[in-house]
Amino acid sequence: MTNLNRREFLKVAGITGAGLLGSGALRPITAMAKEETARGPYDGGAWIPSCCHMCGGTTGILCQVVDGRLVRIKPNDDNPVGFTNISDDFFANAAKEGAVMCPKGNAGIMALYDSDRLRKPLKRTNPNKGIGVDPRWKEISWEEAYTEIASRLKTLRDAGEAHKLLWLSEDHCFTHVQGDFCKLFGTPNYSMHSNLCDTGRKASFKILMGDERPLIDAINSKYMLIFGWNPLSATKWSHLPRIITRGIERGARLVIVDPHLSYTASKAHEWVPIRPGTDGALALAMAHVILRDGLQDARFIEEWVAGFEEFKDYVKDKTPQWAEGITTVPAERIERLAREFATTKPALVDIWSGAHHTNGVYTGWAIGTLAAITGNIEKPGTLVLPVKKGGKHIEVEPDEAAAKTLKQPRLDGGKGKWPYFHSSGVYAEIVSRMADGQGPYPPRMAVIVFQNLLMSMVGTKNTEEALRKLEFIVVVDTMLSETAEFADIVIPGTTYFERYDLNNHWVTWPVLGLRQPVVKPLFGQPAEYEFVCELGRRLGLKEANDKDLFWAGRMSGQRIEDKTRWYEEWLSKELKEGEPKITLEELKALPGATWVSQKGTKYNKHQEVISQEKLADSTIEENLIFSKKKDGSKDKPIGMLKSDGTAVRGFFTPSGKLELFVAKHKGKKDADGKPLNPLPVYEPREWQPNAEYPLFLINWKEASQTHSRTQNNAFLAELKATDGLRINAKTAAKLGIRDGDWVWVESPHGKVRMKAQLTQGIHPEVVGTQHGWGHWAMGRIAKGRGSHTGFLAPTKACALSGQALNKEICVRIYRA
Repeated sequence: MTNLNRREFLKVAGITGAGLLGSGALRPITAMAKEETARGPYDGGAWIPSCCHMCGGTTGILCQVVDGRLVRIKPNDDNPVGFTNISDDFFANAAKEGAVMCPKGNAGIMALYDSDRLRKPLKRTNPNKGIGVDPRWKEISWEEAYTEIASRLKTLRDAGEAHKLLWLSEDHCFTHVQGDFCKLFGTPNYSMHSNLCDTGRKASFKILMGDERPLIDAINSKYMLIFGWNPLSATKWSHLPRIITRGIERGARLVIVDPHLSYTASKAHEWVPIRPGTDGALALAMAHVILRDGLQDARFIEEWVAGFEEFKDYVKDKTPQWAEGITTVPAERIERLAREFATTKPALVDIWSGAHHTNGVYTGWAIGTLAAITGNIEKPGTLVLPVKKGGKHIEVEPDEAAAKTLKQPRLDGGKGKWPYFHSSGVYAEIVSRMADGQGPYPPRMAVIVFQNLLMSMVGTKNTEEALRKLEFIVVVDTMLSETAEFADIVIPGTTYFERYDLNNHWVTWPVLGLRQPVVKPLFGQPAEYEFVCELGRRLGLKEANDKDLFWAGRMSGQRIEDKTRWYEEWLSKELKEGEPKITLEELKALPGATWVSQKGTKYNKHQEVISQEKLADSTIEENLIFSKKKDGSKDKPIGMLKSDGTAVRGFFTPSGKLELFVAKHKGKKDADGKPLNPLPVYEPREWQPNAEYPLFLINWKEASQTHSRTQNNAFLAELKATDGLRINAKTAAKLGIRDGDWVWVESPHGKVRMKAQLTQGIHPEVVGTQHGWGHWAMGRIAKGRGSHTGFLAPTKACALSGQALNKEICVRIYRA
């Protein structure tokens, strides 16, 4: 909740974000929330349900509004995201225990009432662009802003160059309307944030099981083996600390493999410090032990695993002794971890940002094989494939002019270049091709919505050069970010308290939460979907059937002037066409404005028999079953035929099974021209330490901040004002560095100055820091705190997935 003084906030945030282990550790949060609600000074006012967006976790929240002003925030007990990802747990316990949210969610009110927020459109008057260059802003009217932006867009489209527009956006907010605008405008270059986050992990699991994002069923697990993830602090979803804590209370063992003693590692039963980028070797050696000692689930492998014999042959020489030399993890420890994992059921294994290396996709795939050979998939307490059914995106059909330019290649090369290309695009390739001019065409204009490329992209100087080459840039943001300082026009954005969104939540069963305006936009600015709608109207964009998408209500079909009401009909249409089958107003009326499917979490979905009705409307190729498109052609995989002829769902891979060997990789190449390997091989990452730059540099996330987005939040600044460089004490002693010394951190690409923080909690070959610090713009609180490691890296993406490689850096350090 909010309406806290500083001391109260720190107390609540510390408990909520830490996810303390032990009996009843999370209960004080709910009690404190209820106490805060019970006592004044705000006993009146409406409580409006919504969803947080301080990060992409979309926790359900309740917002108390008094006289049009937000005064308090607390968790929404009717939304599972703040409680659990398993339906039985939610239905049985949520009402008794109550939901939680992290420190960032508690601090959300300061995002709304940040005194540094943008209030009016700004226009650049200085044609020169660069880091530290004053744009010499001039305030302009909304009409002037719309007129110039629309004119620039029209010029592109009329010249047959719509594809030369880049549109980059955050990936959790109003993406459908932005994507539809780009499609009707005629640019194939709509990209989103995901490729900075987890597309490497998505590719790994796509190869293994055909699903990009399995979720951990921690509360039912007995053994949790987690690589390169800090879920008790870097809370991707606010239920993570609770379900992991409850799992431990029920007898689970937690093992964290990470070069850094993260908060989660500090609360685990065991921390396994490892050399960065070698997690795959550890996983393969564990697989070697499991198969050597006959600890695999033979029955599960026989029925549901493809390529087992090839994989078994591959790991025959991947001994613990072999892995010790690569990972620095002792062979005896690897032996023990392998036996523990294989013999403790149910068990789960997972990896997140630990895959941000050039070998990351193969690493994630290798880690996933541990689940496959032990049968720890799709069962309680293991990795579970979520069922995501919520609002349905209504596809639009571009007109002839748009269809022509949509045929142009994406600037990043798209599916033709990246074997496991994700729809979010490849920011690193876009930036590189803009900077060096090597793309299929030079982009001319960019619209950038809630993306701060200069802080989030690797290779900051390269990003600077790329932005300088664009003719015209529009940035939509709440803050005057580093990237906004390169804009020609800046549009003041809204916070999540001032706009709508539908959130198909990341839990294991279908749940949809509503984000809705709880206050009016503070400065009278339009919500971002209204901004997009206005541009669509001014450009006269229509569908191929002459349907006026940006004027016609999607429910009524009538012309609608009011853009808010227009978007409300848009959302109602997605809800009615999707799984909920309700309108926006009906969603608002549900408890917590959250639609929760009563079907609940389903396990062993791969065993589900396909109905005759579905089979009748499908096509079968090589024992795989596909749905049909309207024209009768093959669409998406829906199942497989077993050897006895039974039609079951299976896994959505080429074989319908979990794949340890992928034959289709043969003859194919990655984005660098290197042949794809059909096995989850271990190969060293490309950038290794040497005599000149002898240390690995890593970065991580913590509960105190979201990426580089929240450093101007006054409440969060009280939790943590900056971060230094963590160095192993023995390593520091050899270098003559003491705790608190200022040091230079230098790579071949640049250097930054940081304060040394000596610790035993980091691998001796590694130095590291929390990601997101080092702003030179954004706001008065953020500016000048910490250092930005983006100056130390090249602009490089994983050659399989397009994942930005922000953890593959080598440096030297010395006293400043």
